[in-house]
This record gives sequence, structure tokens and C-alpha cells, in this order.
Amino acid sequence: MKTMQAVVWQGKEQLVLQEVPRPTLNSGEVLIKVHYAGICGSDLGIYLGKHPRAKAPLIMGHEFTGEVIETCLEFESTIQVGDRVTVNPLISCGHCQPCLTGNAHVCRSLGLVGIDIDGGFAEYVKVEATKVVKLPSNLPLDLACLVEPVAVTSHAIRKSALKAGDTVAVLGGGPIGLLTAITARYAGASEVIVCEISESRRELARSLGFKVLDSANNPEEEVFKLSGGNGVDIVYEAAGAPATALLATRIVKITGQIVVVGVFKEPSKIDLQAVNFRELSIIGVRVYEPRDYEVALHMLGQLKEIEHVISHQFPLERAQEGFDLMLSTANSMKILFAP
Repeated sequence: MKTMQAVVWQGKEQLVLQEVPRPTLNSGEVLIKVHYAGICGSDLGIYLGKHPRAKAPLIMGHEFTGEVIETCLEFESTIQVGDRVTVNPLISCGHCQPCLTGNAHVCRSLGLVGIDIDGGFAEYVKVEATKVVKLPSNLPLDLACLVEPVAVTSHAIRKSALKAGDTVAVLGGGPIGLLTAITARYAGASEVIVCEISESRRELARSLGFKVLDSANNPEEEVFKLSGGNGVDIVYEAAGAPATALLATRIVKITGQIVVVGVFKEPSKIDLQAVNFRELSIIGVRVYEPRDYEVALHMLGQLKEIEHVISHQFPLERAQEGFDLMLSTANSMKILFAP
């Protein structure tokens, strides 16, 4: 049996680089030789033993790019051996009420490649052909690892009430927060304020032209100064932290909107009196729809600054180093593995 190298999660804080069987294809699947795979916050949650669905042993990784090297297709498809691709990793049931009404991205039993089945932290990965997304020939495969997270931020901006000329605050300057800021500016926001606790991440956001505030230094007063005393039109919460959940209701303008982009690991306090008295609206956004992949591909072809979100690349042999660095957060952004 053919084998491959893979980083296998064996349980809480246990990563092992080992030889495992190379995937064999079933009908409707393709085999991808992985070129790059990115660590996501959900991967970190799995590593720490905090993800509710992930079961060891598991090959993580749902943000990956590569080349199709084998297909097993009994139907007509545009996917061919040699194609440069990424994937839409969502796994939907297809028959629940959300799926049947065009909302498969919030399927009642939504799963993901790399969480519910083996993913891209390996030399090879198999996926359903319907999940494959072809990449433009001029888009580098390392940069294309950001298609999935940019689709997340595209979805968040598209579902929000953002209009050209609006002022925006993004709470959290990690990869999703910074990509949210970039996407909001691309969509027409006149001013984007990024609130972040890490000095290195603040410096990166500042270098990309954003107004930047230290989340640890009570940014509320400064936000009001920057917004003419009114607060911002929209707050995108991208940290998934209790402190930012409360801050969001304090810095948004009367009748403004709060968009929950970050994933909260447990219930968090929020000032519902402020929501009531100031007629605020709050919406949640989750992952993406296929159209968001189209937007992401377009943005990656247009916006040079997105490449700065990638901070490190490691071979699979140094996967532990990558996770350790991501845990520190202070000196990292998006970390890629290159099998």
C-alpha cells in the first residue's frame, strides 16, 4: 500500500509526524498533492482539545492548495489531472431545512474537511470533486491558501449593512480581523479602525494604512474621537473574546450594527440594555457561500497587501513549531505548512 507523511493529531497537545496510508479514491473524489496548508484558529482549538467535534486520530487542515494528481469521476467534470486548486471544505447534509432553502453553509449538521474528516496537513488529501475550486494560473499557491479565510471575511462584509463611506471598527487584528479590515476597506468603508492587543499585529495593521488602537488601553474614548463623537457605523467583532463583546456595544453609533465574525468558545456577556436603548442590531455570520469564494479569488488577484497576512512557512517536520508559534500569537499571523 502506498504511504505518505502526515501530521496526525493524537489527542490534546499531541502532534505526530508519521507515515500513514495514502488516500484511495471512491467514486466522485479527486486526489490532491498538497503544496501549502494554513493553520486556522479552529485547528488550534483541536490541538488544545477544545473542539467539540474533532476526534483523534485526525489529520487537520482545511485551508490548503495543491495539484490534482488523480480522479475517480463517473460524471462529466471540468476537474482534470494537473489542475491547480483549493477546496471549499464545508460538508453539508443536503436535506435539512437550511440546506433545502439555499443555506447549506449553516447546515444543521455542518462539518468540515480537516475537522470531521482528514484534511490537508499531509502530502496528499482526497476530497469530493464538487468541493474543488480551480485557481487562476497567476495566483501563487501559497497566497491561494488565503482564499478560504478571505471568503470568510467576504461573507461577513456582504451580510453586513456596510455602505460606501461608512466608518468601521474591527475588534481583533489576527488573520481574520486584518482580512476583515482589508475587505471592509475594499468594499468602500471610508475609515477602518483596528483594535488589537498584540504590538506586532498592531504594527502590521498600521503599515497597511489602518488606524490602530491598543485593545488593552481602553480604546473607547479614542474611537469616539476618531468618529466625531458618534461611534462607528459598524463593528466587526473578530476576536471571539468576552472583552470585545462588551466593547462592541460601547463604540458603535446609535442605530449602528455589530457583526459577530469571531467564534466564541463559550457564552459571553453582552450589554443588552445598550442594544435596547440605542436600537443596535447584531448579526452573526458563519463561514461562507460559494459566491464568497468568487469574491475572494478576485480580491487576491487585485490586492497586493493581502500577502502580508502570511507570516511564516514551515515544512511538515516543523509542525509543532508552527503550532507553538501560533499559540504565542505575538509574533505570528497566518502560518503555512509546505509538505
